[in-house]
Amino acid sequence: MFESNKRQKTKAIIENAMVQLLKQESFDHITTVQLAQAAGISRSSFYTHYKDKYDMIERYQQGLFHQLEYIFSHHQENIKTAIIEVFKFLQLEPLLAALLTENGTKEIQNFLRHKLQVMLAEDLQDRFSSRIYSQFEKEYSTVYLTNAFFGVCQIWIARGKKESPEQIADFLLKMI
Repeated sequence: MFESNKRQKTKAIIENAMVQLLKQESFDHITTVQLAQAAGISRSSFYTHYKDKYDMIERYQQGLFHQLEYIFSHHQENIKTAIIEVFKFLQLEPLLAALLTENGTKEIQNFLRHKLQVMLAEDLQDRFSSRIYSQFEKEYSTVYLTNAFFGVCQIWIARGKKESPEQIADFLLKMI
């Protein structure tokens, strides 16, 4: 489906307004009125594009899920490349970065955690196949590392994404 340039620009303005609002408060506390005001548009203009803020984020997330799914499936054999690509993606997508902060949405955070957990489980099997881990130790170790990776991602965003994606990937892989 083709969208006019004006529609695309308005959606980009609304997304940017959401980024700015997420810096100040949690997604749950942001109202459609605040969003329209921050975007400099009328509420009716907002409703021309979305039913509400949840519809906006749902549509945005669906597009992101497809792109992130591609990154993870395309680089499933190389965890370092996948991590670099995700961090490059975070540099290019300010709304995604904002949604991954503590003020963001749990759905996208859980999606990314799950993908990392699957990749880490496979990678850890390869790295530590000589060690004998019980089933619960394998499960706990992947959850532990996934949350550590995610915490690093959140602090990287909060600190202004100063390090390059390659530096972050190298650091994260050192921690394994």
